[in-house]
Amino acid sequence: MDKKKVINNLIIANLTIFLLYMLGKFGIIHEFLQVILLVIVAPIIFGVFLFYILKPLNDIFIKKGMKTSKSALLTLSITAFILAAVIRYFGEYLVIQLVQLKSLILAYIDRNQIAEFTNEVINNDSIQSSISSLCTEIMNYISLLVTNAKDIFDKGMMLFSNVLLVILITFFLLRDGHNFKNVILKYCPGKYKDTIEKLLPKCDDILSTYIIGQAIVALSLATMVFVGYIIIGMPSALLLAFTTFILAFIPFVGFFISMIIPYIVATIIGFNMLIKLTLLFIIAQTLKGRVVVPFIMGKTMNIHPITDIFLVVGGAAIGGPLVAFCIVPIYSLLKLIIKCFIEGNYVKIPFIDKIKKV
Repeated sequence: MDKKKVINNLIIANLTIFLLYMLGKFGIIHEFLQVILLVIVAPIIFGVFLFYILKPLNDIFIKKGMKTSKSALLTLSITAFILAAVIRYFGEYLVIQLVQLKSLILAYIDRNQIAEFTNEVINNDSIQSSISSLCTEIMNYISLLVTNAKDIFDKGMMLFSNVLLVILITFFLLRDGHNFKNVILKYCPGKYKDTIEKLLPKCDDILSTYIIGQAIVALSLATMVFVGYIIIGMPSALLLAFTTFILAFIPFVGFFISMIIPYIVATIIGFNMLIKLTLLFIIAQTLKGRVVVPFIMGKTMNIHPITDIFLVVGGAAIGGPLVAFCIVPIYSLLKLIIKCFIEGNYVKIPFIDKIKKV
């Protein structure tokens, strides 16, 4: 009987994989999934991310006796004001540093007489014909952009609507997030209620720890490298540190990716800067791995670093940075859910049952 069940499960699994493979052959399915991802999934992910970032501040207002709708509105207003101030003050400074970085690269080109070599190459007849054809292609693209102004406007409106949707999702989560548990328990079957009631706070703890933890880790890492850049005399320190802050939200590999541009700049400056930057990178990575991440994350995620790396790299290959950021908490949630259902004897796996008996 058990063998028949195994065979039936294998047949179902193979048919499911075959169905997914066949669906992948239809272009309309790809377009539909892209629309779902851009219009629904991405705003929900960013909304949940903002919700957990702003939840501690919102909880303070609620504890002071403020109504949930007013506390949510006040939290979003304070956040918008802080973001506007940061963009107003640091935005101009970042642009100045970007111009300085550009000047540094141009000076390096002049110093190494790359411009003369470029002029010699350009004077070649075959190169000139290639450049003229490239210019023609660029002009065609420009005319295409002008003719497709409606599409550009539509994409701009979609971006605006997505941002608005993220804000609305965050607002309603801040206002009604405390009712989420009761709504789920209301619609779940009776025999699963006790397990799900114990499961939901753990899931909330995992998401909260991961999102807030990643934000603190990214900020700590950006602060460390910014101070390090100032000490070693790296130009455009704030711009490079800001890049580290954004990419550090991707676990493990994000910090390595963020160091590509600093290493290019260090190569332009000289060998001494390369040595200093390498020492800074080793110190920052050591402090992150040994102090910052264990202190902030603790053992809540309970994932081996090798598993984490494979998850992030695989997620980035499948769906880009967004999936790379989401894959770790999704894996932790799935692992927790499966573990709880196995412990509650709702899912029976012969392999695990035999181990328990031994």
